Amino acid sequence: MHILTKVFIVLVALLAVAMVPLVATYTTNENSYKSMYRAAKDQQLLAQARAGEAEQALISQQLRMQQDIDAREATIGSLRSSQSSTRASIESLNDQIRVLGTQLDQSNANNQSLASATQVNSALKQRFVEENYDLREKLIKGTRQVMEMEDTLEQIQYEADEAERAKRKANEERRLMEVQFATLIEKYDAFVAKYGDLDVVAVVESGVAPNKTLTGTVLQVSRADDKVLVEINLGSRDGVQDGWVMTVGEDGTFLGRLLVHQVDINRSVGEVTLEDASRGAVVVGSTVYSVKGRN
Repeated sequence: MHILTKVFIVLVALLAVAMVPLVATYTTNENSYKSMYRAAKDQQLLAQARAGEAEQALISQQLRMQQDIDAREATIGSLRSSQSSTRASIESLNDQIRVLGTQLDQSNANNQSLASATQVNSALKQRFVEENYDLREKLIKGTRQVMEMEDTLEQIQYEADEAERAKRKANEERRLMEVQFATLIEKYDAFVAKYGDLDVVAVVESGVAPNKTLTGTVLQVSRADDKVLVEINLGSRDGVQDGWVMTVGEDGTFLGRLLVHQVDINRSVGEVTLEDASRGAVVVGSTVYSVKGRN
């Protein structure tokens, strides 16, 4: 049974119950009863009108509620569809969570490996830095040594150039001395051919005849107690021997004889004899020469 009908029945029942005392009262008091009846009738009519209105309102409300229910059912269906989709999404998200969990575990393992590698890398970096500083110090030291060696090489090169220049100068002086010596020999041979050998000049009582022909230069001259000692630039490496008798001259002029007393590797010291001021004195730069087989 419809709810409005029930409400109506209840209202009617209530009205009927309310009318019982009215009937009794009407019986006792007809006028009062009629008045009350008419009032009740009016109330009934009013109640019926109100009940109709209520029924109409209830029907309208029922229609609205049914529409609301239909809309809600549609919403529920949509929500159920959304719920199914959401559940699928949740399952997908769970799968992703599981995958992410696996990746996280792998990442943690990688992080641990990286932490270990970082420690090793830090140790290697520290070692590399120390070795780098060591190599840098060695490089600086090596660069300094190279610079020192370059300076030394430059100095040696300079000395070599100086030695080369000195050698060229010595060769030129040697060639000049050889020319002078050849001139002296020519003059000597011409003198001997014209006048014969002079015993006082050509031969000395003591001394050794040289076994090779050499030409040198007087480096130092020392005069004391009527003795003239000179140092020449010829020594044992040139073949000079102790006791040699050599000739001292200047530009083809005979200045004296040199008796060698002391021989070093590249120097020799001897005493000058037969020096004559009229011919000139033995000085630094004078030429000294030996003739093989002649003293």
